[in-house]
Amino acid sequence: MNRHSFGLDHKKILLLLVGCLVLMMILGACTNEKKTSQSEFKKQYFEGISDNWYIKMVSEMDSNRSYIIAYIGEGIKPLNFKYEIYESSYNPTFGEGEFKNQEEFEIYVNCGGPCDALPNSVPIQIKWEGKEEKVAIRNKK
Repeated sequence: MNRHSFGLDHKKILLLLVGCLVLMMILGACTNEKKTSQSEFKKQYFEGISDNWYIKMVSEMDSNRSYIIAYIGEGIKPLNFKYEIYESSYNPTFGEGEFKNQEEFEIYVNCGGPCDALPNSVPIQIKWEGKEEKVAIRNKK
């Protein structure tokens, strides 16, 4: 009777060890997968220019982007302007900018998690003092 119960205990121990080994492999795979996806993110840099505007977008993290708008036209830069950024057709970013004592206006976009991938070209519309201009910023890799 001792042999039989002793053999059964070995089977339980072996089954427990195999279960722990499988669990460790699964958890290890999840950890490696997360590290791989984080290391896959590459800094993004988009840039575009029109007759009156220079715009660039920099994304150093996968959860936010920074747009920098500068007036490069002739004459005095406008104090106020409106912008529309079309990263995607279903969710444009609208807003108003103001050049107080600065040469550039910066817009921070927080995606609330990983940002959606951008197309190779992002159209942006600027309106100021009764004028309107479109700028396409392109991926500069």
